[in-house]
Amino acid sequence: QAADVMAENTHLTFKMDPYLYEYLDAIIVQQSSPEEAFKRFEDIANRHTLNLRKITKQVQECRQNNDEESVKKAVNEYDEALEKYIPVLMAQTKIYWDKSNYNMVESIFRKSVEFCNEHDSWKLNVAHVLFMQESKYKEAIGFYEPIVKKHYDNILSVSAIVLANLCVSYIMTSQNEEAEELMRKIEKEEEQMSYEDPERKIYHLCIVNLVIGTLYCAKGNFEFGITRVIKSMEPYSKKLGMDTWHYAKRCFLGLIENLAKHMIMVRDVVVQDCIQFLEHAELYGKQVTCKIQPPLSSQVMHELQGKNTVTYEARLLKALLIQVCDL
Repeated sequence: QAADVMAENTHLTFKMDPYLYEYLDAIIVQQSSPEEAFKRFEDIANRHTLNLRKITKQVQECRQNNDEESVKKAVNEYDEALEKYIPVLMAQTKIYWDKSNYNMVESIFRKSVEFCNEHDSWKLNVAHVLFMQESKYKEAIGFYEPIVKKHYDNILSVSAIVLANLCVSYIMTSQNEEAEELMRKIEKEEEQMSYEDPERKIYHLCIVNLVIGTLYCAKGNFEFGITRVIKSMEPYSKKLGMDTWHYAKRCFLGLIENLAKHMIMVRDVVVQDCIQFLEHAELYGKQVTCKIQPPLSSQVMHELQGKNTVTYEARLLKALLIQVCDL
């Protein structure tokens, strides 16, 4: 569609910034040929880096000449050039991110460190790629921590997934006290916000616990992981939603699958906790849909009616759990 719009409005594309035109062109090419798009992004990025080095040299020369006005002008020019370079860099890395080639993503980021090491978006994305490699949690902390500490007095302004990833990184590097302190801080701010606005739904601590629980379930420690997932949903009236249920039910499905295959054993008390949780989800999930319903014919809608709710899925999961546990 973007290609069609550009083709139909050539009189406007001629007026477009050359860098922007080439960037959009590469984005369009990426849909059919990621390899060709990467080459185009690389070419654009090389020209951006040459320009950034040129401006850096100008800044240094102006400082040597004590020309404050020229320094200010050159610094502003550098900031503008950097803001043009960042989207190109992110588009490059996304090609390999989508392929789960995190080593290559990290390699591309390393090439840009001379220009971007103070840029918040760059630091955040470097933190994510280090986290995803599962062997560089300590390095990820080095990037996540400054972002969180910068907004520590208003911690709920930080993305929930950033807080969750930092907590996981702490846990995976045996810094459990730091993780608990961060979670207490989030809980305190959520309680304060709930006091000021009782109707508002806040999911930060819920998502942190969900991510930690999912991590442990993925590593086979279902007892601790499922307990975390259950804890994340309390109180159900405020935490149970389409997205939170999506991740919670994946952990329960993993538990049921592994129990059915006799690959794990869990204590009876944990199974009872799971059943109790699913009963609560069944109770509070009557009005919570499991997925967004696309426009469908009335017949299909009638067939799906009642099944696209947390209540229906929780009831189904409870029946499966009881069946595999022979309760």
